[in-house]
Amino acid sequence: SDAFFVMAYTNVGLSPDGGGSWSLSQALPRALVSELLMSGERIAAPRLHALGVVNRLAPTGGALDEALALAERLNGKAPNALASIKDLMNDAPAASLHQHLAAERDHFVRNLHHANAGIGIEAFLAKVAPRYE
Repeated sequence: SDAFFVMAYTNVGLSPDGGGSWSLSQALPRALVSELLMSGERIAAPRLHALGVVNRLAPTGGALDEALALAERLNGKAPNALASIKDLMNDAPAASLHQHLAAERDHFVRNLHHANAGIGIEAFLAKVAPRYE
């Protein structure tokens, strides 16, 4: 929560690399991306959290614990469903709504016929934690 982020390239006469300009341009309005990339100023984590660039804030020294706890929760989800979600999110920006709805349908049906759907539904009805394959 007390971290700072900086795109300091302009401070040393350089332009961004490593996909920073692309990533920020995908996530934020142009005027804000311009400010972040051109100013070279430190930006506090709470501001980036409010803007949606940072999805979670952790207490000082607690980022690793928070990340590991999230990883553990995700590890309890069906890997095939998580893979579908990643695919859908990656494809969404270039797809029309009609195309994306068709892709969601296809992923849903594929996952419905996966063994993990039965495991998940059975666990839900039995009110126990699922153990996915």
